Amino acid sequence: MPDTTSSNAPTRKMDRALTRPWYRKRPFQIGAVAAIVAAVSLALFLLRPASNTVDVNADTIDSGEVVRAAYQDYVPLRAEVVPLVTVFITAEAAGRVESVAADDGVRVVAGQPLARLSNPSLTLEVSTREADISARLSDSTSQLMNLQTQGQAREQTRADVAYALHKAEQELTRRRTLRDQGVINDAALKVYADEADYQRSRLATLKASEAQEAAFYQSQRQAIMDSAADLRRSLTEVRKGLTALTIAAPTTGRLTGFDLKPGQAVTQSLALGQVDSEGTYKLRAQVDEYYLQRLTTGLKAQARLHNQTVDVHVSKVFPQVANGRITVELEFDSAVPADLKRGEAADIRLQMSAGSEVATLAPSGSWLADTNGTSVFVVNAKGDKASRRTVTIGRRNPEYVEVLSGLKPGERIIVAGTSNYQKAQHLRLKKSA
Repeated sequence: MPDTTSSNAPTRKMDRALTRPWYRKRPFQIGAVAAIVAAVSLALFLLRPASNTVDVNADTIDSGEVVRAAYQDYVPLRAEVVPLVTVFITAEAAGRVESVAADDGVRVVAGQPLARLSNPSLTLEVSTREADISARLSDSTSQLMNLQTQGQAREQTRADVAYALHKAEQELTRRRTLRDQGVINDAALKVYADEADYQRSRLATLKASEAQEAAFYQSQRQAIMDSAADLRRSLTEVRKGLTALTIAAPTTGRLTGFDLKPGQAVTQSLALGQVDSEGTYKLRAQVDEYYLQRLTTGLKAQARLHNQTVDVHVSKVFPQVANGRITVELEFDSAVPADLKRGEAADIRLQMSAGSEVATLAPSGSWLADTNGTSVFVVNAKGDKASRRTVTIGRRNPEYVEVLSGLKPGERIIVAGTSNYQKAQHLRLKKSA
């Protein structure tokens, strides 16, 4: 026991307090851990993708650069060569085809018979009406003859009275000579004087009545003649009923769409075919309804035909919109190219405005259809992200669209490949391995 006590005494004398390093102290360690957690949280917050972010393979999209350049305001069209003038053939009367005198595709001249129809009912009706009108024309002729006879009778009566007056005056003159010689007295002379006065009075009365009746007889005669003229016109129209059974070419040109067969029933106003002009053509094209407000007659265009460029202009704009397209017709400004055929196709560059002007331009693409041109994805400088941005566009052509606001020259936009990401606001562009 004494040995043990004596051996431990020196050990107690050597014990002393130890101090921990600062980095091992608990407050520092707690603060460090808190700082590390905060830093990691901040890093995760900054690195986490924004809301509505979608990962996209960069190889599946197309991008283009916004530039500041001259805008060419044109629309490319695909046109068809059609005849300048087309006249349709319609049946003026119903009937059954009796014979066909022309084949589809042949050249015809104006008035050339193409087919003959038969219609017994129409033939009988025309004959009946023709006979009735002829009878009424005969009555009109009789009335004119009666008026003429009456006029001749009045003239004859006036001539007779004038002759009787002349004879009475001659006899009165002779009787006055005899009275002056004392052969007869005044009582015998008075009879001749009364006769001359009577004939003179009759002639004056006839002349007065003739002047009054002349206007009446003239108006009557004119009325009869007008009625006869109307009857003759009616007769001509009635006879046209039979003429209508002969189908004739309305003009000179190429007969197309004409396919009548003997025995075929034809109704009135039925379209039977058409005659197209030859050697003179125009172009017909379809334009997107987007350009409806800007389409006017007179717009200039260039057509590519037979490896040459020909100047044309818009001659007609049809107001109807069908399936989102508008039909326009264009006529040539110079001679029609040789050997041009109906149905040929032509590429047209339709100028919507004269000249060009500098504007901010973005490449055209499917993004215009996806958002109707209201927004587009803009790629960042690194090319690994894209964010949707609202834009305002103006005119457009097949290559570029005019940007009114929302984009600046030098920026890149995604022009195609985002049709499936319409609800996304951000895209994370990843390259395939």
